[in-house]
Amino acid sequence: MELSKKTTKGWQVIEVNGQVDSKTVGDLRDYLEENIKGDLPVALELSDVPFMSSAGLRTMLTLYRKTQDMNVKLCLVGLIEEIAETMKVTGFYQYFTNYPSLSALPEEQK
Repeated sequence: MELSKKTTKGWQVIEVNGQVDSKTVGDLRDYLEENIKGDLPVALELSDVPFMSSAGLRTMLTLYRKTQDMNVKLCLVGLIEEIAETMKVTGFYQYFTNYPSLSALPEEQK
């Protein structure tokens, strides 16, 4: 799994590339903990994530709670249909605003 961060349209975008599973979720959690700042909304770019295990789903829910505590907006970008369906079945989907691509993100002001 590869992780990177950039700023787009006033959002801190965390790009995830690769599977999010029990072997990689620790790296993702650590990266999110170190890189999410409370001054900008967070967009988790997942279009290059072909698979997400239950450990990954739990990490998404933990991220949701963290951003709520920080009073920061959170959205998911580019979620593939298979992962979206799993999130709907588990009830996690309702917690997230979803955008099909980074270009669809609304402009955010500080």
